[in-house]
Amino acid sequence: MIETLIDHLKKQQAKASGRGRLLRLAALAFVIGLSGAMMPGPMLAATIQQTAIVGMVAVAGILVGHALVEIVFVLMLAMGFRSVLQNTITKAVIGWVGGAALIYMGFDMMRVASQLRLDLSGTGTGAYSFPALILMGAAISLANPYFTGWWATVGAGQVAVFEPRGAWDYLVFYLAHESSDIVWFSLVGLLTVTGKQWITDELFQGLILICGALLAVIGVGFILVGWRLLRNRTCPEPAASV
Repeated sequence: MIETLIDHLKKQQAKASGRGRLLRLAALAFVIGLSGAMMPGPMLAATIQQTAIVGMVAVAGILVGHALVEIVFVLMLAMGFRSVLQNTITKAVIGWVGGAALIYMGFDMMRVASQLRLDLSGTGTGAYSFPALILMGAAISLANPYFTGWWATVGAGQVAVFEPRGAWDYLVFYLAHESSDIVWFSLVGLLTVTGKQWITDELFQGLILICGALLAVIGVGFILVGWRLLRNRTCPEPAASV
């Protein structure tokens, strides 16, 4: 009876720790994804333009195309790079590169924050069908060197640091990352459709400043994890007591 109770408590503890790990993974993926989504770029411009013409369906179509490209990158990390990422040196190097990329992006966001403007005028002509919007979202993502570089450094760095243990972990990572795109671009689309201007330039600049600081802090954490991995690998094993 007692042994059965102990086994039950151990299983419950393992489940609790597993849920906590998944929550941390999801939170990190969401924060980093949101920071990247909020930066003005071709996807933001296309979303504003098409939403002003065809409505919120433009947000859905562009995000579907973007998500289809990103799931390919997640699958590549899960299948093609998984064995490589198990190497301690590889994980340390990726942590350093991904951390450095995050720090650079974070400081660059903070540097230009005061100069950014969120233009919700929705100028432009030419409405796209839903399939064309999906192709637009995919094409804009693939054509953006920042997008590819992000997944090669920051995205791979997250996987290296958290070491997903199976398909469920990768699914949580992917869904949390995509949810950040959905939250931000849905807000932008809604503001474009309704014409509300309550997001001032000052508020937008403040959000960019906060996200930049978060990126820099997380980047430092990645570098520290990489250094710790390499230090643990090079430290000699303690001599066994006789």
